[in-house]
Amino acid sequence: MKKLSFTIIFVLLIMSCNDAKYAEDIVGEWECVSWIDVASSNDKCANNAYFSFNKDKTYTSKVSAQETKGTYKIADGILYSKPDGKLEIAVEINKLTTDTLSFTMSRSGNAEILTLVKK
Repeated sequence: MKKLSFTIIFVLLIMSCNDAKYAEDIVGEWECVSWIDVASSNDKCANNAYFSFNKDKTYTSKVSAQETKGTYKIADGILYSKPDGKLEIAVEINKLTTDTLSFTMSRSGNAEILTLVKK
């Protein structure tokens, strides 16, 4: 039982450390380099996705012609965004470094992988 408790605490600490690192790395302006619909393998990027994450946990985005602003948080490797006046959206972070952000999202039930690079 002690071993299981230690393992759980260890995993939670690692996840917390990753979230703190992610919080630092996500700040900045990001642009799309690929947007893959997993089912069809189509790349929907076409330079039509832009995100800007700020230290104060606010963000702006433009996807196609739709501009959005709101707040965000990162918890347990998940990026949660809350557009002003709308419901919260959650995406699974696949990779977040100082220059690359990749996450998996679901639009209309289809998995899509969006990869962004820092401007």
